[in-house]
Amino acid sequence: MANRISRITSFVEKRKLGFGVARLIMMSGVNVRSFGPNDPDPPDALRRLEQALPQLLTPQELTELLGLLSES
Repeated sequence: MANRISRITSFVEKRKLGFGVARLIMMSGVNVRSFGPNDPDPPDALRRLEQALPQLLTPQELTELLGLLSES
């Protein structure tokens, strides 16, 4: 099962391409590319990442992402 950081990164890349992932890294201070799908989610990194998402995604995209994250 993929960790949350990996799933968030995949979602952002599909919606916002590589530029969106780069913005997410800059906004959160978390190098999301360094997390593989089987790596554990560091709580501090996940918290910072989740705080940056509303600034990057539209409300509709954020709702869709939260739905995808809750499925697993």
